[in-house]
Amino acid sequence: MSSPKNLIGYLGGIGRALSAPNYRRYWYGHVFSANGVWIYLISSQWLAFHLTQSPAWLGAVGFSYLAPLFVLGPLAGAVADRCGHRRTAIIALSLGILFAILTAAAILAQVMTPLLLVFLTIVQGSFMSFDFPARQAVIPQLIERANLSAAIGMNTTTFHTAGFVGPVIGAALLSWGNDIFGEPGGAALSYLATAFAFSMMVYGLTRVKIIAPLPMKDRSGSLVNLILEDIRAGLGYVLSNSQLRLIMMLSIAVAICLRSYQNLMAGLADSVFGLDEQGLGSLLAASGIGALTVALFFSIRGKTEGLTRIFVLGAAVTALALLVLVSNTHLTMALVSLAVAGGALVGASLGAQTLIQHMVLDEYRARVISVAVAISVGGPAFGTLFIGWVAEMTGFRWALAGAAVAVLIVLLMTGWRLLSAAPEMEAEQT
Repeated sequence: MSSPKNLIGYLGGIGRALSAPNYRRYWYGHVFSANGVWIYLISSQWLAFHLTQSPAWLGAVGFSYLAPLFVLGPLAGAVADRCGHRRTAIIALSLGILFAILTAAAILAQVMTPLLLVFLTIVQGSFMSFDFPARQAVIPQLIERANLSAAIGMNTTTFHTAGFVGPVIGAALLSWGNDIFGEPGGAALSYLATAFAFSMMVYGLTRVKIIAPLPMKDRSGSLVNLILEDIRAGLGYVLSNSQLRLIMMLSIAVAICLRSYQNLMAGLADSVFGLDEQGLGSLLAASGIGALTVALFFSIRGKTEGLTRIFVLGAAVTALALLVLVSNTHLTMALVSLAVAGGALVGASLGAQTLIQHMVLDEYRARVISVAVAISVGGPAFGTLFIGWVAEMTGFRWALAGAAVAVLIVLLMTGWRLLSAAPEMEAEQT
């Protein structure tokens, strides 16, 4: 029978991260919370279409959840850095729990309307925009720096796994609730499940111990002025750090030009490959399998060395895989290309996220993470809009090929500089 130490050795970074009781308490809550986000998303989408039968309203509800993450990112990061990462996350999650319950109550009271749903979704997205960077910034305060890469990889792997499991749970709750209570009772049940999932994250955050507390900030003066100054200081910190600038520049190109392919897959499946809904599902599954595989590899790998190379090569391989995807009409080649693209894209994203967490000073951590979140959320939204507009004139093949080539051009400008700075970026911080 294997000892716990041997098991930790077999699991690599996963074992090292979960061997720390402090991080383990956090991760248990994260498992619930990650699935809760996906349950919330699928329930909101189902409810929007149930109320309106309109694709436009469906898109409006989806945008309502993501838009606050993009708009409020810098403010949320500044608040978290000033008021405390754990405290900000707990307050934001608690308010999210309250509004998930209120949404369920509105459904059960039969007063839910499309406009009310959009409003509640915007509010929920606003709370999540404060929770996400704050909760990410807590991680380095819970675990030894040597295991930080493993912990971040573990978090991302959990979220990608929830991307498969959460929608299944959400769909089951919708179906069961509708059967028991009648439509749209299943949506109310799903929102209550979301509230429960978020409450488990709150419980986890209250149980952890901060092993590397940050020094108290100066609180003299108007809070509004202090927050505005913190925002300016955070943006100034990013712009003044040449290595962070390079990471953000390449991340913007990846978010706008490469991440957008996932949002355009329906049109690509129909117009390029002549596939129906089942075929679309196969394409998305191939991309998801690649993404989950690489995320799991990162969790087991659990080290900072080589992350810059993974970031740069991940962006390059994703661009090349998309060029292969749009250059043929063979389904097998498309599935392989998408699996490679999905995995390489996660590798690039995880490389950037972990490098940022490794490099950034603690006092700026949430603000820098919030900028990265704004890029990862806002980039695909704007990229989908622009690439879709180009596709109207040239077709999906040329539009996606152009986006992939644009990333390769950005890589020519930034890639060699990032690789040359790798030893400094990946060096252990003192």
